[in-house]
Amino acid sequence: MTFTKFALNNVKRNGRVYLAYFLSSVFTIMVFFSFAVNLFHPVIAGKSGGAIELIMGQTEAAILVFSFLFILISVGAFLKVRSKEFGILMILGMSKKQLRRLIFLENMIIGCLAIATGITIGLVFSKFLLMLLSSILAYDSLSFYLPYQAILLTIVFFVLIFLGISALTPLIIRTNSIIYLLKGAKKPNREIKFSIIQSVLALFLLGTGYFMAISPHLYGINPFLNRIVLFIEKIPYVEFILTTSVVVGTYLFFSQFSILVLNWLKKKRSFYMYKSNILWISDLIYRIKDNARMLFLVTILSAVAFTAITGVYALSSVVRDESLKDNPFALTYTSYSSNDQEVEQVKIIDEMLENHGFKYEKYKSEVIKQVSKDNYTVHIIKQSDYNKRASALGLDLVALDKDQALLVPVYVRFDPKRDKTLIQKNISLDEGQINLEVVGVAPKVIFYSGLFRNLVVVNDETYNEIKYIDERYHSYSYDIYDWLNTLEVTEKLREILGVGEHGKYFWSTRIEGYMLENQNKKLFLYVGFFLGAIFFLGASSFLYFRLYTDLNQEKDKYIGLSKIGLSFKEMKKVASIEISVLFFIPYILASIHTYFAIQVLQTVLYSSVLTQFLVDVVVFLILNLIYYISVRTRYINYLKRFVVM
Repeated sequence: MTFTKFALNNVKRNGRVYLAYFLSSVFTIMVFFSFAVNLFHPVIAGKSGGAIELIMGQTEAAILVFSFLFILISVGAFLKVRSKEFGILMILGMSKKQLRRLIFLENMIIGCLAIATGITIGLVFSKFLLMLLSSILAYDSLSFYLPYQAILLTIVFFVLIFLGISALTPLIIRTNSIIYLLKGAKKPNREIKFSIIQSVLALFLLGTGYFMAISPHLYGINPFLNRIVLFIEKIPYVEFILTTSVVVGTYLFFSQFSILVLNWLKKKRSFYMYKSNILWISDLIYRIKDNARMLFLVTILSAVAFTAITGVYALSSVVRDESLKDNPFALTYTSYSSNDQEVEQVKIIDEMLENHGFKYEKYKSEVIKQVSKDNYTVHIIKQSDYNKRASALGLDLVALDKDQALLVPVYVRFDPKRDKTLIQKNISLDEGQINLEVVGVAPKVIFYSGLFRNLVVVNDETYNEIKYIDERYHSYSYDIYDWLNTLEVTEKLREILGVGEHGKYFWSTRIEGYMLENQNKKLFLYVGFFLGAIFFLGASSFLYFRLYTDLNQEKDKYIGLSKIGLSFKEMKKVASIEISVLFFIPYILASIHTYFAIQVLQTVLYSSVLTQFLVDVVVFLILNLIYYISVRTRYINYLKRFVVM
């Protein structure tokens, strides 16, 4: 038998343990290859430097980093489990050099098989993924092509990853001591110690991270909370501090707090001594302590997967609503007083819409710009013009006295409690000759987001009395009922009017913003789904091979228990409880992490994403249940073979 054949036989013999690792590697390689196929497609490559290339490139980099860490951790776990086997080989005369060569060959065999399988599956699905991407990007067609660049890139990068990790294996497993190798992964049970201080610290760090995540939603409850929220917002790198707090808290949760809880259950003698509770509580103390790092990794990877998919799902599902908020009207044209082509350009827009069969309502408004001596700029609209727009948008009409003013938000995402343009109590015009009391804030944008720096509504009489005018704008907004079909007419108008002329006129349409956002967010959904799937599979793989690497030790334990009279039904119950804790505690904690993570997203979107979060969590719960049932069934069936009936 050749040395290579010996290594191949070792891989076959350990196939049950390596299966999840192999399949996860195949899926990761397939996704990387599929994105490379998209990235190198002639149509997309011809649009270099765009958002598509940037998003795809960053995704490829993220997959490579994840792959390196995933393979490194997986190989390390496998090697430690097989250390007893390596010790026996060294007793039989295998040198350290030969052992390292054996480990290297085994890793490369699995790596090469995973690369070949991943690329093959990627080629099979590449046409489907190209069709999906062409639909997302609204391209006519992304035809199939021979992706030799993608194949070469995938082979080179993943061969380098497997080579690099294979070279690091001597550092992962110590080959200097045969006694150390013969002891293997099995460690004698010892008294498990935990720190009450670190357990409390775990809850404190998690609580701090969660509070920082929801702090923007707490502003306005009371002055004390307001000061805390403002203090948090001023902290540099607050997102990094928040993330670090949750990550460290998660590790301490498993390594310290969970042991504290189990020891507390152990002290509850009536519960602890009831039926088989003594077995699973005692065993879980050791299993969780030994697997704290694995449970920590599974939780973090699951949280990343949940958050990524919830985030991109939420972004893609609110595109239409966001477009309606950003552009309350389908088209808005704004002209400066110096534009002598205003009437002609408005006529072009009217005729173009009519010629294409669009029904619309047009609303004309005048806005005055006034700059004070201290360079404070204010934009003013009269009450009658505001009410026309408010009526069209379904808002309440206003009736202001001569000394009153209403502030109007100029951005979609605004906080009336903290936005500097919306917290003023008084407005001074004409260098203090006109002083107005602010009586409220309008509920939404009435032109389009960012058109003016600020906007104030005043009584018509007050408006006519204003003397100092630095600029006078005329703005025409079109409420087009069938706005989703206005892309063609918008493109024709762009050919005639262009994007505008500085100091003359500018115009914006809802459909253009909608199409751009819809494309980008669908692309994020496409990318985020696969990244989330990779992280979830990685987390599942860690659980799988950890459970199966513990099987030999668990087998001896259950054989001993069956000999002293414990029934198979009771052993099945104990094993089920232990496996369910290892499966679902990380899932529950990851779901909590995700809930608070989406609070940050809600702050950015100013829109609830709770529905998307619940859908995401339920879907992952179903997947987790299916995976749990599958693993538990195989685990118990394996143990059943060794139990004395």
